[in-house]
Amino acid sequence: MHAPPPSYPARPEALKNTYGYVDALSMSKSAMKRLKKSYERFLYMAAKFSPKNEYNFVHPAYAIDIIWHSHMQEPLKYATDSIRIVGYIMDHAPWPSTDVDKTKQSCLDTNNIWKNEFGCDISTDHLHDAVKDQNHNRYDEYD
Repeated sequence: MHAPPPSYPARPEALKNTYGYVDALSMSKSAMKRLKKSYERFLYMAAKFSPKNEYNFVHPAYAIDIIWHSHMQEPLKYATDSIRIVGYIMDHAPWPSTDVDKTKQSCLDTNNIWKNEFGCDISTDHLHDAVKDQNHNRYDEYD
């Protein structure tokens, strides 16, 4: 006989009591705005440099990928937004190829193009002006 599956608390309050959980959305407005701006830049790059093959795709940094995943949680809106903004539906394939060297080169190419377009690394784009922003409404909730 199998034991019943463990029950997991469905509410953050229950997690807080159980695991000392800290609210994951306790980010400032400025942090969320920076992440959103980086994602918008990613969409711009995806439109400007549409993929020619599985290696030639704008590879997002981890922070941008998280926002991308959030956008995809509403599939119809995501598809509509993708076609409207980018011109095609961007399929999310975390590892589109098995050729590590080509994928690595494609990521380096993305970062170099990103630097030319926006003046910073793709991996730190969302941190732009972060120190300055800490002095303004540091504990604001995101609307």
